[in-house]
Amino acid sequence: MEAQTVQNYNASKPHKYHIKTFGLCDSATGYCINILIYFGKDTSYNPDMDPEGSQAVKVFDYLMTPLVKGHHIFADRYYTSYPLLLYLTNRKTYFTGTLNANRKNFPPELKSLSLNHRESKYFLEEKTDYL
Repeated sequence: MEAQTVQNYNASKPHKYHIKTFGLCDSATGYCINILIYFGKDTSYNPDMDPEGSQAVKVFDYLMTPLVKGHHIFADRYYTSYPLLLYLTNRKTYFTGTLNANRKNFPPELKSLSLNHRESKYFLEEKTDYL
């Protein structure tokens, strides 16, 4: 059996080689609820998930397995995507995150905003209650 490497390479990082992990932690206690080590295409996600689906949805589906509805997730721009919002809404879970201007399926009004430091904006989609 051939040994597999779990190191990823990212030329833009100070430490070019790293092990990519995803963790779901409680913000009050720091307790790690679940963790996923990324093995590239060999990463084991839920087999019922769409294999061509968003990586963020696959990661959250795995990490949130022990949770029930009614939580609030805070995440950085890496995870913020429209498919993830749909997935979390179906799980009755709230999400707060930073939006990259180049992300698909978000309103053009949000993408073209020019914000000052520490300023934020939001939108409400009436049919889904996305704020």
